[in-house]
Amino acid sequence: MALILALAAASAIVQARKGRWYAAGGVLLPVVGTDLMLFGALEQHSMLFFGGGVGVSVVGFGMEFVAWRRAARVAVTP
Repeated sequence: MALILALAAASAIVQARKGRWYAAGGVLLPVVGTDLMLFGALEQHSMLFFGGGVGVSVVGFGMEFVAWRRAARVAVTP
């Protein structure tokens, strides 16, 4: 899981350097949310961590959707 988090962080850094902040959040936040969910559910047996992980993942997927819509709009506009 640490390797996946490191790769997601590297990809998010590349996206952020290009100025694509929504894409960076869409890459990094679902991975961080999944880590929180797994840590909360398996390690700590805490619904607080699990719920926080779900929330972070949902926000990340929302950011990915916004990034996708912005890229689609830019591609269509001449």
